[in-house]
Amino acid sequence: MKTFILSLRIIFLLTLVSAAYILPAQDIHFSQFGNSPLNLSPGLNGVFGGDMRFVGNYRNQYRSVPVPYTTFSGSVENKVYWSKGKYDRFLTGALVLNYDRQGSIRLTSLQVGIPISATLPLARNKFLTLGVTPAFGQRKFDTNHLTFDAQWVDCVFDPAADAREDQLFQNANLKYFDLSAGLNLRLQSDSKRNRIDVGGGLHHINRPNHDFWSSDLTDPGNVKLYSKMSLYAMGLLQISSNFDLVGQGLYQKQGGYKEIVYGGAIRLHLNQQPYRELALQVGVDYRHRYQDALIPHVEVLWRTWTLGFTYDMNIWSDVNVVTNRRGGPEVALIYRLYKVKPLSTFKTCPII
Repeated sequence: MKTFILSLRIIFLLTLVSAAYILPAQDIHFSQFGNSPLNLSPGLNGVFGGDMRFVGNYRNQYRSVPVPYTTFSGSVENKVYWSKGKYDRFLTGALVLNYDRQGSIRLTSLQVGIPISATLPLARNKFLTLGVTPAFGQRKFDTNHLTFDAQWVDCVFDPAADAREDQLFQNANLKYFDLSAGLNLRLQSDSKRNRIDVGGGLHHINRPNHDFWSSDLTDPGNVKLYSKMSLYAMGLLQISSNFDLVGQGLYQKQGGYKEIVYGGAIRLHLNQQPYRELALQVGVDYRHRYQDALIPHVEVLWRTWTLGFTYDMNIWSDVNVVTNRRGGPEVALIYRLYKVKPLSTFKTCPII
């Protein structure tokens, strides 16, 4: 039985390592897609209450295999209003950093993007945001952690033995330029907390090269990253003075890869006094792709802070044989900053 489980783990390890190189759909992604807005769509740049937003995301999965995947994302957004005293149309400039390390060979991806967007009012409480994200990326892996069958001599591993592999990889470090664009439509209510965001994003529009094994050092190769389409809807419905119903759905497609995520939550407002707001949100999402997962999540909203936690559970897919039905934890932290607005008129009082 132990041999069988070990064999499964080895097969799963090889599958993950191979997927890191040959599948064009291995994009960075988070289960809390609504709490990682700039990775979901450039059209969500600036779609928040306040003047600045700081977002941090951390995800750790497959450590039990063990083929750990560690992902971090951080971003900051700043609004610039078109007219003094009017806050319904603005430009938003941002900076986003994504870092991802996968598997035992430490395949590392680093992306630095500069999202830029414009938000315009279409009608009362209806806003359209158009955004674009030029980004620069780097992918590399550590060849010192690669091993081959030929290095096993008389059932003993000899790292100094000849791997008998010629020109396996011409390049272990590649750099590329990436371009994404998106739009978002925000509908919200005057008197209640009701709101909905509907939109989409198109990532990797220019299809950058992702080739580690080109035929020679001057050939960029023919392996390109597929463009990815993301369509989403995220809404909140006030059902009483203290309760809200939250729902979200996501569809993504990249090459032959498809992902559908949908779910909901209940938000309880524990304190609604200004500057002391406190709410607790509990819900669950379901993800369907090459592996199905149930994703319970909890969020705490305090003043302008949001702290979210999820834990993926691989329940129905074959992957649960090696993961013991464990996917991995994910944490999101968001802070929104409101700047003091200048008064439209100002009168000085004489000093007495």
